Amino acid sequence: MGKNVVIVGGGLAGLAASIYLARGGRTVTLFEKRQYLGGRAITHLRHGFRFNLGAHAVYRAGAARSVYRELGIPVPGRSPKTKGIALRGGKEYRLPATILSLLTTGLLSFGGKIQLAKALFRARRIDVSKVPPVSIREWLDANLTDAGAREAMAAVIRLATYSAHDTQSAQRALAQLRVALRGNVIYVDEGWQRIVDSLRNTAVTSGVNFISGTRIMGVVRDHHGVRAVELGGLELDSDRMDTLSVALPDMKPDDIEGALIPAETVLLAVDPETAAELAGYADFTKPWMASRPITAACLDVGLRSLPRPKNTFALGIDEPLYYSVHSAVAQLAPKGAALIHTIKYRTETTASDEVIDGSATRRGAAQQDERDLEALLDRMQPGWRDVLAHRRFLPAMTVSNALALPDLPRPSPVTPVPGLYIAGDWVGDEGVLSDASLASARAAAKAILAV
Repeated sequence: MGKNVVIVGGGLAGLAASIYLARGGRTVTLFEKRQYLGGRAITHLRHGFRFNLGAHAVYRAGAARSVYRELGIPVPGRSPKTKGIALRGGKEYRLPATILSLLTTGLLSFGGKIQLAKALFRARRIDVSKVPPVSIREWLDANLTDAGAREAMAAVIRLATYSAHDTQSAQRALAQLRVALRGNVIYVDEGWQRIVDSLRNTAVTSGVNFISGTRIMGVVRDHHGVRAVELGGLELDSDRMDTLSVALPDMKPDDIEGALIPAETVLLAVDPETAAELAGYADFTKPWMASRPITAACLDVGLRSLPRPKNTFALGIDEPLYYSVHSAVAQLAPKGAALIHTIKYRTETTASDEVIDGSATRRGAAQQDERDLEALLDRMQPGWRDVLAHRRFLPAMTVSNALALPDLPRPSPVTPVPGLYIAGDWVGDEGVLSDASLASARAAAKAILAV
């Protein structure tokens, strides 16, 4: 039992941790309740277009790229050009993405340009440990007096963090901005499914056992720590039964529900609410439950051609809007076609199911979000409906499972229960988004192997 590790969750964190652990000599069994692996990193192929679940990017200087290098996972793709359009007050300006564009843009006054340039220069070298525990709104108010520069800086931070919440931790937001400024991003060829498939194949060759379509109902523990996980009563096919028999050689199909798989080590690579449920809603899980997800409305379209080929990127300055033609640099669309991602960042932390199924007010807000994103496409690519091949609207896509707040530190991958660990974009001290997922997976695996 000591070398058996059960991982619950087959997203990026679970997959990466499984490889570290298998290479470290552990016998690893990964359970995923869905029929597929990858979580929010999956890619859907529609009419020759490769749709990620919203706009995805790998930060060159981020923790995720470091983990991929350690595991030997290729990240094929290119970085977008550092130019684009800044949208403010119904007008279009040159996006201040470089020194030249900052000096020549009409977006800011001369004084605003100087303030923004100084702020971006400091952000590249900032020691975030010296940033006080305040919100990013408070930090902006204290460091930029020019209204235009403050607005532009907030938009750049929103772009780097995928979050429009001005209550988010200044330390966390500035750390992510530093990562973005130091290394740009990569749009991945063939979508993030390419990364998921590479992780899975590497895990298989490392000896990881995968059981998908099977729900774990809870972690069984006593005063000594973790003892087992309890299986749910889902139907398994013969391949999954063969894999499961490695862990429970005497189990029959009729005995699945309630069956216990012995394990002294369990890694929960799931969202905070699910992790708290599996851990039995213990006292130490209460901070997990206090976290709220960051969501965004996403309208993604595949076009047979691009009406305005030069309009490849735009960022809202006074509105939380994002527009990017990812296929301009990554292999995501048929030849001559284009795949465009648009985002309206949300400023609320309502759970996604509440946004979709909640009050008429929330449904109306989602409809308005879709209209706003359609209007953004009308502006950037007039006539896009005439060349539309496929579209998909995600009214409340989960960007991150927990908004980083200055007064709510993220939990450690090591829990107070011996043998119980957690990983995900809401865990650990390093990074946000997929950087946090993979950094926490690495940290959890190292802690397990050190025992």
